[in-house]
Amino acid sequence: MLAMACCIYLSPHLDDGVLSCGGRIARQVRAGEHVQVVTVFAGDPAGDLSAFAQSLHQRWGLEKAAVAARREEDRAALALLGAEAVHWNLPECVYRHARDGSPLYPSELSLWGPLHPADEILEEEVTSRIARLPGDAHLYVALGAGDHVDHRLVRRAAEATGRALVYYEEYPYAAKPEAVAALAGSEWERQLFFLDDASLAARVAAVACYCSQLGTFWADESEMGRRIRAYALNVGEGRPAERYWLLAERAQEQRRSR
Repeated sequence: MLAMACCIYLSPHLDDGVLSCGGRIARQVRAGEHVQVVTVFAGDPAGDLSAFAQSLHQRWGLEKAAVAARREEDRAALALLGAEAVHWNLPECVYRHARDGSPLYPSELSLWGPLHPADEILEEEVTSRIARLPGDAHLYVALGAGDHVDHRLVRRAAEATGRALVYYEEYPYAAKPEAVAALAGSEWERQLFFLDDASLAARVAAVACYCSQLGTFWADESEMGRRIRAYALNVGEGRPAERYWLLAERAQEQRRSR
């Protein structure tokens, strides 16, 4: 049940949490912690699909019931890690429309542009839902590396609750140094979470469950595994790791409470 959760990962889409944090999730579950991955935008499309959304379904090989198929991929990945999948019934940006029926985000380029004003109400809804999550849960939220509109919306909503947050940098966007370069200042403090062989292998195996998404980032499953392992070693400077971020003030509070 939701009230029992102690670690909750807010995943904008049906793969972000596992792609970025699969190793940590595996280790937390192995340590006996209850972990949930809440996918914020896991709802079915409302209304007709835009030409852009249709092209994405074709790319994924999921032309019918695409979102339902992606939810099944997510359940399989999280079952492998031993975590609980929670899917909110809110549509991701490529399925959202204005009142006149026009798509809010009609192209690839629009995914990296400004949030549409019509999304203000949605942001308030996401904020309200996050605020209702168990107060004693540790919340992990996407940093916004890569600047995707849905990632930015979820981060803003989470911050609006005033809850203590741990930020995860989204892989594979974070593989480009410039994606997180803005966090090099004194306002932020990085934290490395080191992975053992079992947790890194679990992350790779879980990512492989997202069959529809592999071709977006990699040539095949083998390349995916190689790149994730190489990236983890690079992050940990020779030891596999995942990188997280805290606001410096929050990091200081955390150290004082130990």
